[in-house]
Amino acid sequence: MILREKILAQLEQKYEQFLDFDRDFEDEAVRYSARLKDLAQWSSAELTDKLQDIATPGALPTAEFDAAPGLQVPFPHQWNNHQEARAWACEVLLNHPTVAVDGSQIKPDQDYSLPIAAVQVAWFLNHHTRDGRYVKDTVVQVLSPKDLLVELNGEKVVSEQTVNACRFELEVATLCARIEELAAQRSATSPLPVALFDSSLVISFADRLQEEMRDKHVKAMLRLLRCSRDAAVPVVGYVDASRARDLVHMLKHCFDLNDAEKLQDAQLINALLPWGGRTPMFVCARGGADQNKPGVLESFGSEFKRGIGFVYLKASATAPPARLEIPLWVYEQGLLDSVLDIVRAEIIVGNGYPYIIEAADAAAVITARDREAFYALFQRFAQDRKMDLRLSQKAASKARRR
Repeated sequence: MILREKILAQLEQKYEQFLDFDRDFEDEAVRYSARLKDLAQWSSAELTDKLQDIATPGALPTAEFDAAPGLQVPFPHQWNNHQEARAWACEVLLNHPTVAVDGSQIKPDQDYSLPIAAVQVAWFLNHHTRDGRYVKDTVVQVLSPKDLLVELNGEKVVSEQTVNACRFELEVATLCARIEELAAQRSATSPLPVALFDSSLVISFADRLQEEMRDKHVKAMLRLLRCSRDAAVPVVGYVDASRARDLVHMLKHCFDLNDAEKLQDAQLINALLPWGGRTPMFVCARGGADQNKPGVLESFGSEFKRGIGFVYLKASATAPPARLEIPLWVYEQGLLDSVLDIVRAEIIVGNGYPYIIEAADAAAVITARDREAFYALFQRFAQDRKMDLRLSQKAASKARRR
């Protein structure tokens, strides 16, 4: 129950702290925005030369930098209404297959004496044919005690990180299977398919994981990047509300600025881009969360350590731009503009968010009722096989109410 008056009193008490944060952010934004305008006057060669002695400058330019005045690659189409925009989107998507995956999970419950968890991954493949052909399905993986128990400080403990890693691995395996199917069905004249991954390809979050879990995430991501490259099916990591600071770090190194801890790339460049516009592609050259340790990109080896690019795309008139992470081979083979138009078209169909990802997300969701049903099935399974499953009083009470 929300105690309104107490919350309001706390907000009043901390009002100045919110103001201080906002002032600091504004100061950082003004300082960095001014330098961003200066940077836009440089050439890619000048920028590369400035950053050449820095191991992880955050970002490096591609040749697109020289053809993007004001750091903007404009979108040439304009419409009078959403109906016209949808007509363009349908034309762009026609016969271009798009596919996305998303996952959800049921974590281990300490109220049950036997550890159990589950991950579910849904995938949606839309062929965008005139007859409306598509495929939607789910994959489920139940995790037993053997899957969940890890050794920590000499003891066997149940790790939620294991559940997260299993979900990530299953998402990647499912997307790779769809990519390989699309490649097998494709001829030399077939329209370009695109795979969308509802997360970052750089996976910097893995820097903070235990070493074994970090390695699992790196191995899975390398599998996806290699699969996409070998099948010649572009994969796009779509991050709707990115907190990345690669361009911020690049500016810091270029102009010897104080660190802007509160400023994010998407906030920095938001005012530069109209709807549909984007930045030029940059190479991701991010360091690690811990300055004393190599970042996760260092684990990607020579293939992909500097093999992932990113652009910021204005997908909403009211929100900061989305970050799209794309393997550099897509840009190098001249496919970037086609891929980005397909993403824009999906955004139009989805009213601000790629429809293909929305559809996969909706199919993957595990509700509270689903979770209860899962544990009820487990209880009946354990009873039928006379397993020694013990429930806490809290769990037993819930079970009696079902």
